[in-house]
Amino acid sequence: MSVAVRLWRRRHSTTVRAIATVAVVVVGYVFTHQWFARFDAGIARFVLSGLGFHVRAVGASGLEVRSGAHFDLTAVVTGSCSSAAGVLGLGAVTFILLPGNLLRRGLGGVAAAVLFVVFNQARIVSIVLVGWWFATASRPHVVSTLVALAVALPAGVVVPHRRLLVRVSCAVLSALCAILAYDAWSGGDYLHAMISYHALAGPMLTFSSLAVGVLLLFRAIVGRDEARLLARSR
Repeated sequence: MSVAVRLWRRRHSTTVRAIATVAVVVVGYVFTHQWFARFDAGIARFVLSGLGFHVRAVGASGLEVRSGAHFDLTAVVTGSCSSAAGVLGLGAVTFILLPGNLLRRGLGGVAAAVLFVVFNQARIVSIVLVGWWFATASRPHVVSTLVALAVALPAGVVVPHRRLLVRVSCAVLSALCAILAYDAWSGGDYLHAMISYHALAGPMLTFSSLAVGVLLLFRAIVGRDEARLLARSR
């Protein structure tokens, strides 16, 4: 009881708020990750159906995707692949950890969480699209397209401009295209391509969405005008 009392008295300290934020995310993930998996799988089925794939639900959070005679895939959206951790983390940071006006925090947190869900859907759907492309397009076409992208994208790194995010994105995407080109050239099928893409592009989209989400939160809390003043003062 004495520990609880001391924590309650120090509830406004950054350390206590940080511990509470982590606790809420962990407990929330345990109880909601299956719901988030079903939620993300449902959106992915809707999007892929809209793109012309034959999609049907498999189990609670699985989907079977078919296109023609060359592409037949069964996938499961797990809790770790869902948007659970990102949405819960951004929500907990918004309402527990960060200071500032509650309304502005709330608007920024909701926008950041929605953005994370959108990026996560882009990751899930793009994995399927990459597999479909590898399964249906000719191997020379796939290799030549990926090699051309791997060669062209570094221009965004070396050309003079002030967009750091563009430089980083071009460098990472160039490396990703080079790896996928090697997979196609070495004879890997669409499953190998999907595994490589999942391992590399998944973290890219996840971390980039978190970075943009934090930026949205910062601008919502500080305000656009104040953020510009801070940038100019530096």
